[in-house]
Amino acid sequence: MSLLVLVLRNISGNLFRSGAIFLCASLVAGLGLSATFVVRGAETGLRQNLSRMGADIIAVPWGTMSQDFDGAHLMGMMTERWMPRAYMEKIAAVPGVEATSPQLYVSTWADSGFTTRPELYVVAYEPATDFVLRPWLENDPIGTLRLGEGVAGAAIQAPDGGQRIHLYGYPIHLLRSLEEVGGDIDQTVFISFETALAILEHVQMEAQPAFEINPHTISTAMVKVRLGHSPHDVAVSILEQVPGVLPIESTGFFQTQRSQMVGLLRTVLALSGLTWMLSLAFMGFAFTLAANERRRQIGVLRALGATRGLVLKTLLLEGVVLALSGGAAGTISAVLSAFLFREQIARATDIQYTLPPPLALLGMVAAGLVLALLSVSAAAWFPASRLCREEMVVTVRE
Repeated sequence: MSLLVLVLRNISGNLFRSGAIFLCASLVAGLGLSATFVVRGAETGLRQNLSRMGADIIAVPWGTMSQDFDGAHLMGMMTERWMPRAYMEKIAAVPGVEATSPQLYVSTWADSGFTTRPELYVVAYEPATDFVLRPWLENDPIGTLRLGEGVAGAAIQAPDGGQRIHLYGYPIHLLRSLEEVGGDIDQTVFISFETALAILEHVQMEAQPAFEINPHTISTAMVKVRLGHSPHDVAVSILEQVPGVLPIESTGFFQTQRSQMVGLLRTVLALSGLTWMLSLAFMGFAFTLAANERRRQIGVLRALGATRGLVLKTLLLEGVVLALSGGAAGTISAVLSAFLFREQIARATDIQYTLPPPLALLGMVAAGLVLALLSVSAAAWFPASRLCREEMVVTVRE
């Protein structure tokens, strides 16, 4: 009789116990995977909201008149003061700074005809390092802007519903439109630094140039603070270590909201880990009880000549079969439920509940099965090995 046949007979010989273990494995794996989907959706939503708050600090040239910010820091100050681009490296080197991105205020255009607002703003930014506008282009991000391309705020409208406008006579093709943010962002056209210089050269040919900017400079450095660091402390460090720069923190309201979101995100991640740990512990406990209930059967097998190694393999293989079959049934049920009822779950929980991409989903399912298998094997190993080491007479008598 082969080992697999013996294992299958043991499983079928006590359908109630085997069915209970199968159901436990299925419920634990299915609920664990479902919880992972929910936590993943909550984490995605929290990270998106967190990223949409913009910069923690904006660094402007010293002497710039400060202004109050009622919203998130998504755009620098509209100032005609400039600072060398080399300041970006100095700011990035300050402890606690996670990311920096430059911006250059180009001009304010009154009565442009491309927006119902009184003014249109032109700002140069760097898509490759940008972290403040990208979340507002979440569904269609931009990696780079070529010469003559731009991104429009929600209030910018090209003539006849097209995608081309002329900034001071220079043609700009609008690749994307930002979601409505509120404030000055909606009436701003964002272009690359290369395009800003091209527009400058274009207006310089006129008798009375529409604006003046200092080429190869920046007006604002957008600063993102690393999690766990205080924006205020980082701002003080920038002020001390980078002469000629005035760091301005985001408003207290947004700092408080950011801190709350960071704390909530950490709580969600901790709950995710706790869910998996409890799931694995419960599954291991179920198999431990099953192994202890078979003490007399193990003694009989030993009396009939089965070696300790064979008995141990039988117990472990039985656990593996039930764990894999139950885990597979649970994960399939979880995936099907998430696919069929994702909209209802999202409405009920107010959480972005979506399935991950196919490869990521397969990885999550495989990781869950492997983790469950390892935990079950470890949980079954200790009671099984202890029983196998006992004397046959003691085991049969009990």
